Amino acid sequence: NTNNLKFELYVVHAEVDGIGVPLAYLFIENNGNCGNGVRTGVIIDFLVQLKTRGLKPDFFITDKDFAQISAARFVWNGIKVQLCLWHIKKAIEARLANNKKPQQINYNGIAAQQQFSFIDPLFSPSLTKEKIVFCPKEMRPLIWKMMNNHLHKHPLIPTIDGQFLSSASIWKMAVEEIYNFCKQNSLPWLWVYLWNEWYNADRWFLWFRAGCGDKLSIFKTNIFVEAHWKVLKRDFLYKFFRPRLDLVIFVIMEQVVP
Repeated sequence: NTNNLKFELYVVHAEVDGIGVPLAYLFIENNGNCGNGVRTGVIIDFLVQLKTRGLKPDFFITDKDFAQISAARFVWNGIKVQLCLWHIKKAIEARLANNKKPQQINYNGIAAQQQFSFIDPLFSPSLTKEKIVFCPKEMRPLIWKMMNNHLHKHPLIPTIDGQFLSSASIWKMAVEEIYNFCKQNSLPWLWVYLWNEWYNADRWFLWFRAGCGDKLSIFKTNIFVEAHWKVLKRDFLYKFFRPRLDLVIFVIMEQVVP
């Protein structure tokens, strides 16, 4: 809602000595036909401009937008993507409170067992007409407590008994804990969701801090960016209802950035 053409507005924000600094902005026209592939390509072209100017970040913090994630990993090979803790919690709490039954089961128990032998490939839900309880209300805080604990573990941080675990060990222990909880409480729908969206080989390193074993980001949220949008909208654009694109650019370049 920053402009009258409904262009999406992106910013690359950097942290310098505890201060958020905007480096570059991008407007993308999204008319409803702009799929993730198109958006990813545009964002890649955008980030390449920063790379050629010498930007080499170690961490890329974002919400769960796979167009941004794919673009960052393509431009900076080996970069550690770190999903925003606030967005992770919001997404998980919303899904745990939703008892709507999925239309299909997109889960391969045999493939999961090939990664971890303790996973029973037969522990999976079945499509019936009966109502489901995705996750009982009293168990939702326990799920988030476990996931929050998994997120914060890191090879550079010792365990309570002084051991330093590898990234792979941290991942395995986390999967085993969350899997056993789901199985002991007969929650196959919950397990399938957690595995597919958060714990499988393609997803865990996006939100575990252990996904980067030799470095530790000082950030867990993208609050600098959120604060930046708040300043832009509430301090400068509050006078206008969806202003023209050129006016938005003028406000950003001549007022917000200075």
